[in-house]
Amino acid sequence: MREGTCTANGAARLVSVMLVVAMLVTLVGLALPARAQQENDPEIVEALTLINTWRGWLGIAPLTIDPALQKAAEAHVEYYRLNFGDPALSGMGLHYETPGKPGFTGESFQDRVEAAGYPGWANENAGLSGSMIWSTIWFIGTVGHRLTLLDPRYTDVGLAAIDDGKIKFEIIDLGAKKWTDQATPEWTAWPPHGATGVGASFDGEAPNPFPNASFPVGYPITLKYFGTGDLTPPAASISSGGVAVPSFSSIGSGWLTRKTIQLAANKPLAQGKRYDVHIEGTANGQRFVRDWSFTTTTGDDQLDLPGAARFAPSPAQPPAIPVEQLPPGVRAADSLAQRLWWDTDGAVASGQVERSWLWGPDTWTAANEPYVESSNGDRQSYYFDKARMEVNDATAEKSGFITAGLLVRDMIYGKAQVGIATFEDRAPADVPLAGDEKPFNPDAPTYASLRDIASIEADRSVPPRPGAPIREVLSADGSISTNDALGGMASYGSYESPLGHNVAAVFDIYLAGLPNDWMMSVGLPLTEPYWVRTNLKGAPRWVLVQAFERRVLTYTPDNQPGWQVEMGNVGRAYYTWRYGVLPPGR
Repeated sequence: MREGTCTANGAARLVSVMLVVAMLVTLVGLALPARAQQENDPEIVEALTLINTWRGWLGIAPLTIDPALQKAAEAHVEYYRLNFGDPALSGMGLHYETPGKPGFTGESFQDRVEAAGYPGWANENAGLSGSMIWSTIWFIGTVGHRLTLLDPRYTDVGLAAIDDGKIKFEIIDLGAKKWTDQATPEWTAWPPHGATGVGASFDGEAPNPFPNASFPVGYPITLKYFGTGDLTPPAASISSGGVAVPSFSSIGSGWLTRKTIQLAANKPLAQGKRYDVHIEGTANGQRFVRDWSFTTTTGDDQLDLPGAARFAPSPAQPPAIPVEQLPPGVRAADSLAQRLWWDTDGAVASGQVERSWLWGPDTWTAANEPYVESSNGDRQSYYFDKARMEVNDATAEKSGFITAGLLVRDMIYGKAQVGIATFEDRAPADVPLAGDEKPFNPDAPTYASLRDIASIEADRSVPPRPGAPIREVLSADGSISTNDALGGMASYGSYESPLGHNVAAVFDIYLAGLPNDWMMSVGLPLTEPYWVRTNLKGAPRWVLVQAFERRVLTYTPDNQPGWQVEMGNVGRAYYTWRYGVLPPGR
């Protein structure tokens, strides 16, 4: 944990840091890696419910998910995943990112929340347990981490986690749009009066609130003052059954722990026993006395406050879609397609963000296409420049939902998917990977050029090459050569182990900044990144391309910033391949 200041927008912002130590790929049958869990993930919902229940016990308003904090938390979890094993990501380094590394969104957590659009003061808890719930329970049993979760000045939150083999990481970003030195309630005591199932011991945290203690000690007791003025050193004691329990106390000296009375027994508390706390002193020159009690866990019970209600979160309601702002094709589409387009490309259309399209400015064709598992044998599809949205029937597990077609995989493989395991044989797509369409770009590498090197068959993985320059050039006949002159323009970044491919670092950064889970819209990489020579508006250019299951990503170094990385026109290419005609004009 760090206590200090961070300056942003010309104002000193006080911050603290906390620390604690199927979909299946149809053709090859490998499970996807875990990704940052979204705000509606059951474990994250439960963790936030616990935090808000504890806050409610003390009369503190609940935290609510803020989209910017959620984006910042998920982006930092993705950065951790992409850079797992980096020695800098240890200790306090867990809260920092290194500029230029895959997934970088900001050096400090304050930088990251501001980059995500949050206009206030931030704080961060981090865990390495593999469970957001477990880390949250650990936080409440500490001093510093607890104080952040129970601070009434924080009103907003974002939570994200990943549990993927050795990669285990949890982030809680808290925020206050307005900061004050005082808050209501004026006093917060933990554990609260009457609590049961309270922990018996404490093994410390960083920084250490009890530097002279010999751990383990008893469960830490805190009494935080949010009023005006200062506290004087108190008289504080713990007893059980009228017998004093040897203990020690202090007033915290850091920014986070100041005006906090910290009390603990010299040794772990006994299980299943009631303990009484007495604290008296002066606050702002006025004498105060606080007496309360709690009961430790029996080993079989959980932290509870008998008679107190558990926080009941309201079902999340997405903001209404401004239908009048939708382009004509999307306006006429299914409501699920409208929602997905608006949540991902609406901000591009309105000029709120400067990046390339995820789907495209509008859908230009709606079609009912064969799909064996659909109730009537086909399903509604919407073609965009960059991809195809598919509206799927409701199942026993979920209501109707949208998928993004595995179009790139199909075009390379030469098989059009018309069911979960049903395909129509076709030739691999003789359609350019990037640039102008085939009649105007006859010599450019195509999807068919990748047939013998893409991971549409097993055993086409390559070793990791993080940081190495990308010099490989793909030709139309599928051969690979090298061009050293191109090596200074891009480098390899993360490594996706399921299929064994490197991702270009520029694509890592782009994917980390997308407004949704990019695995849903992009998929796993099927190839390495390659330079290709292709015509763009009739002029030959060098473009870096990489094929993923659902998309092709392109990097054109001499494009304008914000448009150097783009989604290839996969929707248009697939339509041409499947139906044998060029799609409608743009």
